[in-house]
This record gives sequence, structure tokens and C-alpha cells, in this order.
Amino acid sequence: MKIATFRVNTPLGPFDRFGLVLLDGDENSIIEDSRLGKGCIVDVNFTFAAIELVRGRVNATERANSFCPADLQKFAELYGNDRNILEEVLDWIDGRRDCTGPRAETLVWDINDVSLQSPISRVPVLRDFAAFEDHLENTFGKMGLKIPPAWYEQPTAFKGNSTTMFGHDTNVPWPRYTKKMDYELELAAVIGKPAFNVEVNESAEHIMGYTLLNDFSARDTQRGEMNVSTGPYKGKDFAWGLGPWIVTPDEFGDPSTLKMAVRVDGEIWAESTPGPMQWTFPEAISYTSQDELLNVGEVLGSGTVNNGCGFEINRWINPGAVVELEADRIGVLRHYIGKPDGEPIRWQRHIN
Repeated sequence: MKIATFRVNTPLGPFDRFGLVLLDGDENSIIEDSRLGKGCIVDVNFTFAAIELVRGRVNATERANSFCPADLQKFAELYGNDRNILEEVLDWIDGRRDCTGPRAETLVWDINDVSLQSPISRVPVLRDFAAFEDHLENTFGKMGLKIPPAWYEQPTAFKGNSTTMFGHDTNVPWPRYTKKMDYELELAAVIGKPAFNVEVNESAEHIMGYTLLNDFSARDTQRGEMNVSTGPYKGKDFAWGLGPWIVTPDEFGDPSTLKMAVRVDGEIWAESTPGPMQWTFPEAISYTSQDELLNVGEVLGSGTVNNGCGFEINRWINPGAVVELEADRIGVLRHYIGKPDGEPIRWQRHIN
């Protein structure tokens, strides 16, 4: 099951809603269908209202708004990772795609007629881990460093700006303070049920699903910040790419076997099969939940997969580039890179 947040433009302004994505082809064409937008999105709230109307409910729309909110996070706050209503919606809409809602609402949209948003619109906390040893060995080696022993002892992560999320097919700004902007090919798990002091063998129950994460980086700025040993700041927080949708665990399978790639302006720059994670998502969730609550909508990044960034292969994107991350069983996350607008402000203190 693929769960998306999408935007519909109306005479009253834009409205964001969540729905279920149905691509046209089979599992072998997910990447291409995603890239071309070949499929549709079923509006869950409106379809549930239509079901209630058929059941004879006179207040179908109001019941749908109460029991099946149009906002994914509010829906998950009611039901956690229980997908019974979502499965009911899919079963009912099969063969009824031309039907409308109680107030003549559109139930099924062509993907190309809506705008995909970040699947989670209000990420409470974003944590990005470092799960792939090959990537760390390559990048640390380029900097003349070795992987710290602590990395092998427990999951480690940094926290990013959860308010700068960019969904599929959106424009990502080029920060004025960098000359070396980079992409990072990552996976992410999204929390669908609050987690507090959960054991490793129970952690997977708290995962709503998985998606692609692009950890955009200003490498020249990041290098200076890391010397202070407080983690990245302006080098990361200007943009995160998330999407195009969330794939539920039953459909996603084992992340280590994914076939992934990066395309820049249509050219494949890197291909990767992540392989085993030093720290799995369930382990990261269990560790993080120790005396700390993970809320619905929180995002945990895997860290960059091997060959997953320009720094690793010494290739750099330019302003105006089109960057696509892709993975079978998920699809394509595409962004259009902007151009620097003006000169950066210099924050060096003058000493008299």
C-alpha cells in the first residue's frame, strides 16, 4: 500500500489531503510509473464518506470527517498502523472509480492532476542515522578520518530541521552560503504509532512505512561546522526531500535488497543496493525510545547508502539541476535545484 499527501487547487485555495496511490503497472514498473505519474490517487476521506452514504448514513460527510480525517497524521493518531479502513476504501473503490462523494466530490485523481506534498506535512522530529558502513568508510577516508568506535556500539543520529521538507516535483533552493551543494540517497521510516521504551522485537509495529529521503547538504559549510563537534547546522537544515509517498511494511520488504539509483539531469550518477544496516530501523527506534517518546509522523533517516552522494564519487550538482532518487518498491523522488539569489551575509566578527 502506498500512502500519499497531495494538494488540490480549488477556487477557495489549495487543500492538502491524503490518499492511496494506485500505479498503472505491476511491481516491475514502479520506478517508471512513478517517474511519469502513471496512476491515480484515491481520496480516503471522500471515499469513506461515499461508503457511509451507501450505508444510509444521513450525515456521511460529518462522520467521515470525524472517523476518517483527510489529514494523514490525524488519521494515524486515531488508528495507529491499523489499515482496516484503508483496505475497505480500496476494496470499495475497485470498479467504482467514476463515482463521486456525497457532495459530488472527486474520489479518484490522476496523479498528474494533483501536486504531491511531503507525505508527512508536520514532522515533529527528524533524526538522521548513519547505518551503512561502506558509505562511512568512503567519506571518512576522504577526510583522513576513521569511523569512531562509538558507531559500532549504539545507533547514532543528528537532528535536522523538520520544517524544511520538500515533496516530490518541487523546487529546492540553493543556499547563498554554499558553492558545493550535494544530494544524499537515503531511506526513511515514518512512525505511525507512538513509541516509548519499546523492545527491539516490538519496534517494527510502530512503523507506518518507508519512503525516500534526500539529505541535501552544503558541503563547504558543513565541513567548518563539523570541526566544532556539535553536528551539522546550516550545512543541512535548508532542505530535506521526502517522498514521493509512504510504502507500508508489508509491501516494502527488506530494505537491504532494494535497487536504488541517483539520476542528475537524466544521467545515472550512481547505483546502489544498500546491503545490511549496521543498525536496523527497529533497533534505531528501540534505542531512541528509551525514556523518550516518538510521536506519530516522526521521521528516522537511514543515513546515506553506499555511493549515495556526490562527495563520495567527486561529482557535484550545478544550479538548475534535476535530481532524482529512485528505489524499486518505492518509486522516484524528484527535485529541481534552484540558483543562488544574491550574495551571502558574512558572519565573521570584526575585531578592532
